[in-house]
Amino acid sequence: MMRITTTMLNETAKRTGIPVNQPNLLGYLNKTQNSGNTLLDSLYQSQKASRALPSDSRKLQKAADQLWEAADKLTGTGEHSLFAEAKASGEKDKLYNGVKNFVDSYNATLSETEKNASPLQMYYGQMLQEAAGADSKALENLGITVGKDGKMSIDSGKFNSASIEEIEKTFGETGTLTQKVSFVAGRISDYAQANTQSTYSQYNSYGNMDFGGLYAQLMSKFHLYG
Repeated sequence: MMRITTTMLNETAKRTGIPVNQPNLLGYLNKTQNSGNTLLDSLYQSQKASRALPSDSRKLQKAADQLWEAADKLTGTGEHSLFAEAKASGEKDKLYNGVKNFVDSYNATLSETEKNASPLQMYYGQMLQEAAGADSKALENLGITVGKDGKMSIDSGKFNSASIEEIEKTFGETGTLTQKVSFVAGRISDYAQANTQSTYSQYNSYGNMDFGGLYAQLMSKFHLYG
């Protein structure tokens, strides 16, 4: 499994113009807390609902890593990139497979963010949906529909009727969708890995979870753009 590094995330942020220190997460957490539940309460309820949190986190990390890799492949450059080869041959088969892999990986990651989700995990899922929603019109022109649940579906016939240049505007190196999704996927992977490690390390000698310690670790480490 590829390990997504901070350098990779920062480069993606620069390319897409994402402000590195934007504190959007705090606003989302405030909404959660205004509903009557603190983040600590939500973490407790999430863990109480499932004792298999480390396993769930590993699945989330795997899905996010696959999404990041799918986006990275689409945004690749050079003569052997998907778009360069498609332009040279006039064939869209590999390009379609690359976009289909992106769509499937996006849907899988979004599904994982909804399982035993903490507020932070739900926030990342929301950011994925917002990234897709912002490009819903362009996606629709390529035969890709964003459903009410945020999941994407692709019509191969309509996709293949679009020009390579049109597809590249959305999914290529300068496409905002792939850039933003790549960035969020990297953050999800980082969160999932740390969440697994925190869960294993925060059990005390009685086998109980130290939620205060877990809360402090997560809050000190994770901001979407920081």
